[in-house]
Amino acid sequence: MAKVTYHAPAGDSEVVSLMGLRFFDGEPRELDDAHAPLLEKLAHNPHFEVEGALLVVHDETDPPAIGLRAIHRGFGRYSIVRGDEDTEIRDGLDKAEARAFNALTETEKLAFVG
Repeated sequence: MAKVTYHAPAGDSEVVSLMGLRFFDGEPRELDDAHAPLLEKLAHNPHFEVEGALLVVHDETDPPAIGLRAIHRGFGRYSIVRGDEDTEIRDGLDKAEARAFNALTETEKLAFVG
């Protein structure tokens, strides 16, 4: 069982729907193992906080997680960054592109940035 809390970006909707579930800004919601694929994606999304154990089974062909994610830089600009230091990899994404990037698997993110 994991607890998921959505943190809406400034000026964005306070409600988001994903895979038939609604998340309200700042309100924790409990998800069970039946939502494992969604929990895996939300754990890597900067607008969600996931608390609790996540069982993630990686295939040996999966690359190690390197922390690629798209973040808001202000004024409608988004960048792809790597790691805890937020080292910028690519700039110039719009909001839709950033959300799509954050929904990718680690393998797909790595292929996208090259």
